[in-house]
Amino acid sequence: MRQTTLTCAKCGSTALRKNGHSHGQAKYRCLNCRHQAAFAPAAPRKAAQYAQVEKLLLERVSQRAIVRLTGVARMPVAKLAKKSADTPGQQPAAAPAERTGAR
Repeated sequence: MRQTTLTCAKCGSTALRKNGHSHGQAKYRCLNCRHQAAFAPAAPRKAAQYAQVEKLLLERVSQRAIVRLTGVARMPVAKLAKKSADTPGQQPAAAPAERTGAR
C-alpha cells in the first residue's frame, strides 16, 4: 500500500490535521499557517497511468508485465486491452499517389 505525504500548498509544511469534510472529501488544516484545503482526488494520476497502459498495449507488452511496470491491477489492464482490441486501430494516413504522366 502506498502512502503519500501531504504538504501544505501555501507554506510546504507537513504538519497537517484533518478538519472535516466537504462534498465527501476530507479537508486538512495546516498547523503552521492555518491554511485549509481539500486535496485533489487521484483521477489525474489514474488517467496518466491508464494512458501509459494504453501505450504499452500498443507496443505489444504482455499484460502481466504491464501490471508489474505500472502498478495498475490486472483486471483494468485486461479491460483496456479488450477495449483497444474492439476499436479499429489508427493507421497512418496514406501518402498521395504520385502521377507519372506528363501534362
